Amino acid sequence: MTNMTWPTPLRYAGSVVLVVGLAACGGGAASTSGTSSSGAGSSATSTASSSAPSPSGSSSASSSSSPAQRTVTVTVTGSRVTPAPRTVDLGVGETMTLTVTSDHADQLHVHGFDIEKELPAGTPVSVELTGESPGVYEVETHHPELRLLKIAVR
Repeated sequence: MTNMTWPTPLRYAGSVVLVVGLAACGGGAASTSGTSSSGAGSSATSTASSSAPSPSGSSSASSSSSPAQRTVTVTVTGSRVTPAPRTVDLGVGETMTLTVTSDHADQLHVHGFDIEKELPAGTPVSVELTGESPGVYEVETHHPELRLLKIAVR
């Protein structure tokens, strides 16, 4: 068997793939919250210029963006989160309003923003969030423990 040497561009590409793969697995410098929670669903990325589609039959779950006001709306029904948990980007210094409505009494906890609020059953609760420290922060409920979304401050 002969000794095979990879051409320089292929060796470089392999190194790039390895570095990118490690960064994607949490090897990057972004901070995360210290609390883990069990939750439902997978994450998808949302940017400031996009809107989360509203599932048919439910007009209460949406995300909107405008230069004047940015709002993210989440609804909790039992242990179902609508829209499905995702990551929402928030620029350093940018402000957004998060509105959560739950069908049962619960607590809302926004890691990294030092916010804990009571969620009365059926009553929308809004909090204003301003990105201060870069990192990725979880937003969750406590009864049951559900991840509502992640906020990526960049």
